[in-house]
Amino acid sequence: MKKILMTVVVLGAFSAAAFAADYGAAGCGLGSLAFKKNDMTQVLAATTNGTFGSQTFGMTFGTSGCNNEGLVKVGMARESFIEANYKDLSRDVAKGNGEYVTNLARLYGYTPENTWQFTQLLQKNHTTIFASNNAQTAVTAINKLVTSL
Repeated sequence: MKKILMTVVVLGAFSAAAFAADYGAAGCGLGSLAFKKNDMTQVLAATTNGTFGSQTFGMTFGTSGCNNEGLVKVGMARESFIEANYKDLSRDVAKGNGEYVTNLARLYGYTPENTWQFTQLLQKNHTTIFASNNAQTAVTAINKLVTSL
């Protein structure tokens, strides 16, 4: 249920931001650059964005006509993820693997090849991160660990 709620919140924020930024229904990305804004071509634009992953990449790095105006900032996305998945994340960090810690690693910019480093760092500091049983304290501790590298 938490995953569904988080997905709805994030997607709602992204779609609202897309309309606020004067993109078509397909949002920003390669598709919006290749196809003009009308009903018929928005299907093609959305398909292009989905096929090439350019919308996700564009929102992350500010390319393909995407910007961060109105979008959930990366830091807020990380914080929201940690708060929504706190107990599951704590469990995954303690055991040293799992979907929650892997997804958090992606939010911190780790690739599939170096996610293990992020996971190992958090596992080594599990007590510090999760001792207070408070999501905001965990966010602060993780951010401090990642920036100290």
